[in-house]
Amino acid sequence: MPPAIPALADIDRLRGARASIRVAGRGTFEIVLLPDEAPATVARFVALARSGYYNGLTFHRVVPAFVVQGGSPGANEFVGDGPFMRDEIGPEPHVRGAAGISTRGRDTGDAQIWFDLVDNPRLDHDYTVFGRTVAGADVLDRILECDVIERIEIVAR
Repeated sequence: MPPAIPALADIDRLRGARASIRVAGRGTFEIVLLPDEAPATVARFVALARSGYYNGLTFHRVVPAFVVQGGSPGANEFVGDGPFMRDEIGPEPHVRGAAGISTRGRDTGDAQIWFDLVDNPRLDHDYTVFGRTVAGADVLDRILECDVIERIEIVAR
């Protein structure tokens, strides 16, 4: 069964929430979550972060001038947290610092997250954007392959 769409009250509670992402040896960056843009994705990301799912996982893919990607227990692009969920495509653009969900094709998103290192307009309207980096964007530039996600903390508004 795909993840359930969160209740309106849950979406409302997540408006203005942020995720603080600490990367070992690199620093911390912060994203604002976009529950109106991608409610199921935000709800799943928040639940996984609060459960400690991301703690100790790595950024396994770093493509300079494109994206950094992590959150796979297998440290690769093929292993994530099932089941897959539907894409939540909206008007939010893939600009520097946008947070997206990795897929293996349409409606195959899981727990893997990635962040745009530059504006990537060719990704607009093809991939879910569930957050925007609002602090520490320089940390994204310092991430190297195999860097560890120490912790993701959700900070409610």
